[in-house]
Amino acid sequence: MRTYILRRLALFPVTLLGVSILSFALIRALPADAATIRLGASGSACEECIEVVKKELGLDKSKPEQYLLWLGNALRGDFGLSTATRREITPELRDRFLTTLQLGLVTVFFTLAIGVPVGALSAVRAHSAADYTARFFSILGLSVPSFWLGTLVIYLPAYWWGWTPVKQWRGFAEDPVAHIGLLILPALVLGIGASAYVARIVRSSMLEAFYADYVRTARAKGLKERSVVWIHVFRNSVLTLLTVLGLQFGLILGGSIVIEQLFAIPGMGSMAAKAVADRDHQTIQAVTVTIAASFLTVTLIVDVLYAWADPRLRA
Repeated sequence: MRTYILRRLALFPVTLLGVSILSFALIRALPADAATIRLGASGSACEECIEVVKKELGLDKSKPEQYLLWLGNALRGDFGLSTATRREITPELRDRFLTTLQLGLVTVFFTLAIGVPVGALSAVRAHSAADYTARFFSILGLSVPSFWLGTLVIYLPAYWWGWTPVKQWRGFAEDPVAHIGLLILPALVLGIGASAYVARIVRSSMLEAFYADYVRTARAKGLKERSVVWIHVFRNSVLTLLTVLGLQFGLILGGSIVIEQLFAIPGMGSMAAKAVADRDHQTIQAVTVTIAASFLTVTLIVDVLYAWADPRLRA
């Protein structure tokens, strides 16, 4: 198992380096740079002014020089200054990352709280009315985009009752109860689609386990059906759930951009959206690499837990 973990750890920096290079190249391929956006995208700025701003922002250097300079600073934990606001990126990114992480954790809670019971019920009551109902809502949850559902959650209460769930943001240190309350609704919106996927995975993995030899042996020994389901069937389905949950957490972090915009949450998603509008190369690069590092960390933890739980992988 040690060799397996070391091999996965060796791939971590290589993958992250590839993500940073790819994101750097794609960002620089945008039609307008930060200097043009700062002076006005209408094209009225003189060439001398643009060159001065480019030199100030470090855009006068070649692309390889810009990347190596950024990489050297990033390895020291310094993402530089925002090309739009000229403020340090790292402190703001740290605060916003914690907010997005909290949103992701609350979303995972709703994903498990909804998806696991629905999937287990659907598997235990296969081909019954409960199973068909659960599968219908699972397909519905997968089909409805989270941004559309979030828009309805905001618009319909405001239209019918004059109430909107979008409130003034409160930090955890400022008001813990209000802070958690502001995260519940957007997390639920994100968690509906993820829980629908989890429910289908739990159902299929449990149905597959129901026909395994060890389950037939357990029933032949006279174990109660409840013990067979939870000890033998569900426990062996947790491995598949663990992998899916790790992937879903990464998708939640990346998919929170629109939801954070809708619910006015100051997380990495809203930070990235504003940076794209301002052609803020430094901030876009920092957010992209941070999300990629978070996703790689989660998948690494999931792989290690999977190897720990499954003796076949340890061998």
